Amino acid sequence: MPWLPRPGTALRITALRGVVPSRRGRLRTAASRARLLLAGLAARHSTAGQAEVLCPGAAAGDDVVGVPGRRAALPVTATDHLDTLARALTAAGWSASPRYDERPALLRVVAPELPGVGESIRVKPGVSGVPWFISSTGDPLAPCHDLTGACAAIDARLGPVVAAARTAAR
Repeated sequence: MPWLPRPGTALRITALRGVVPSRRGRLRTAASRARLLLAGLAARHSTAGQAEVLCPGAAAGDDVVGVPGRRAALPVTATDHLDTLARALTAAGWSASPRYDERPALLRVVAPELPGVGESIRVKPGVSGVPWFISSTGDPLAPCHDLTGACAAIDARLGPVVAAARTAAR
């Protein structure tokens, strides 16, 4: 690009002699901002050929290729949210089994003593792209960042059925 300076060259603004003194400071500030912008563009274009993303299969927290010391965060997928919910539900006493071969990916939640009755949970983007856990009936349960709320909503749905089955079994 012909309008970008070569890396390492300094930009000079020499036309400040006839300017009113109160504007000199503003012009110098604008000039330094322009220098920073152009230096950033030049640096970006000089490293454009280098890969700055994780290689497929790399774990989160590994170094970004081409940028030593910089950690990368992998994108969070629906299965990541469902895995996190499965761990939380298992800790709360529910049995959770993933059904990721189906589209959309589902998490089947049942009580261990009553495997025939359960709930299938999926992830769907909500308002402004925030992912939500959605029940098998299509009702939103909780945003994916609210695991406690999602566990409580699932317990409120399945708890009475499990309690009724326990009392009927006695």
